[in-house]
Amino acid sequence: MNAIFSGLPANKLAYLICLLVMGCLSSLACQTETSDRFVLSGDATYDGKPIPTGELIFTPDTGRGNKGPQGKARIQDGKFSTENNGRGVVGGPHRVELRAFDGIEYEGREMKIEEGRPLFGSLMAEIDLPEKSANLKAVVVTEGNKPQLVLTVSQ
Repeated sequence: MNAIFSGLPANKLAYLICLLVMGCLSSLACQTETSDRFVLSGDATYDGKPIPTGELIFTPDTGRGNKGPQGKARIQDGKFSTENNGRGVVGGPHRVELRAFDGIEYEGREMKIEEGRPLFGSLMAEIDLPEKSANLKAVVVTEGNKPQLVLTVSQ
């Protein structure tokens, strides 16, 4: 080892050692705890009809003691799965956001909007997800003029 560093001035050697130590520490800091993700799949309807297109976003509810990565599922013709172009979910309490669109492409101000116009504003609901893959029904019902998201899990 002395042969490798013998021609280096002391300040450059100290600099190289410092860089090496910082690199090792930063790689350790970037390592995160991995979590098991599970597949959620099912149907999404609005007033009894399949939602043409949209997405469900599953966020672990930290206020109720859950943590982990966010999950996501694309809705197409009333069907969704976190396995297809999505991200699996962790188990436990979640806040779920639904964004639903009519699926009719239109020309926006700057580009085409492929998913179409929103069927309603973004809806939120809470649910406890199992720590295994499961089926989920996402049903939007209208009470008065206000749509509400109702979620039901089955194994």
